[in-house]
Amino acid sequence: MSGIEIPQIPDGVPEDRLPVQEVFGPVPQGEGPYTGRCACFIRLGRCNLHCPPCDSKRTWDTSRYDLAVTCPPRTPREILEAAEEHSAGMGITVITGGEPLLWQGKSAWQQVLTALPGDIHIETNGTILPTTFTAERVTHFSVSPKIGRMGAADPAKRRIRPEALGGFAELARAGRAAFKFVVADNDEVEEAARLVRASRIPHDKVWIMPLGADNAAWTATGQSIVEQVMSCGFNFSGRLHLTLGVR
Repeated sequence: MSGIEIPQIPDGVPEDRLPVQEVFGPVPQGEGPYTGRCACFIRLGRCNLHCPPCDSKRTWDTSRYDLAVTCPPRTPREILEAAEEHSAGMGITVITGGEPLLWQGKSAWQQVLTALPGDIHIETNGTILPTTFTAERVTHFSVSPKIGRMGAADPAKRRIRPEALGGFAELARAGRAAFKFVVADNDEVEEAARLVRASRIPHDKVWIMPLGADNAAWTATGQSIVEQVMSCGFNFSGRLHLTLGVR
């Protein structure tokens, strides 16, 4: 994927650092095809989208948070030491956000990805393609395009990037990516289905996850959409971390 243009990096973070909101684990991955896998999470700050139901607003919402406080810049060494402390030594490392692919142009990103052991997963909103370096180093991309209520705050041209989705669909066909759509009702399941068709995303690489901030909410939404999800030939993703009451 050489030649991919990297968006301008937000100001205020030195070249040799990345903004980190939190590092936590070991915990079970709660969503998608790797549900239950032992994981360490590295949550980076900043995002190019502004999803109203986002559960990580400390990474981007400047109307509520001082990002210099909630997402302080940390050196690669600090990040790697924290990841080692919060892993079980044999699980996956999930880099999430915010939107982590914003930081691909920084030397700190390359240092962290080079030094992290084992399988690295990236959780992304699907608007920015990985560079060649990132694609070679990352084992799995969890791509979550923002539709319906999740995408309500941003115009479609900002949150739905056909070129990027096509590139991730290619990675999905190669077994290196999966798509996860957070939906609130059956109309949003259909919205996801239209995007899947338009982007030629393999159906067996699509997970539909019910919107809900707690176990009761996502379960109720899930019960209302599961039949439609199955009729579309998609996979259904629970939210294991909410069910168990863990991070």
